Amino acid sequence: MKTKTITIGFFLFFITTTIFSQTNFKFPDSKGYVNDFEGVFLNKQILNLNQIIQKHDEETSNQIAIVSIKSFKPFNTLFDYSLKLAKYWGVGQKDKNNGVVIVFGKQIRQIRIQVGDRLEKKLKDEEVKRIIDYTIIPEFKKGDYFLGIKNGLIEIIKEIE
Repeated sequence: MKTKTITIGFFLFFITTTIFSQTNFKFPDSKGYVNDFEGVFLNKQILNLNQIIQKHDEETSNQIAIVSIKSFKPFNTLFDYSLKLAKYWGVGQKDKNNGVVIVFGKQIRQIRIQVGDRLEKKLKDEEVKRIIDYTIIPEFKKGDYFLGIKNGLIEIIKEIE
């Protein structure tokens, strides 16, 4: 009986701590289209990515954010982190829900492309997986994070135009 009480107590402590830490967590402020919190890109690479995204935004009103992170804690998964981040920053126009957020981490060795509801018909899960697996990851494996993200960005833009 004592073991059961300790187990339940630990479980409740873990759940409460997880919920509390996520509710007190504050995302960093957005710096624009490219938010390189891990320091993966050179300044000229950030400018290049910004120009591509800004041109697309002006032509279509679709909004794309690129985010590099060192960790997705206190969230359990990169999916949870990227979804909450996209909502917190308001990527995409509220009435159009036309945002895409690319979140990746060199240290965490993960990438997630979060797609707004209105763009899911143009950029389906299969296409996202194809872009990640065949365009982005091969460049990441070579250590070229800029080229992986840039080529992936261009493929995403082709799909959602």
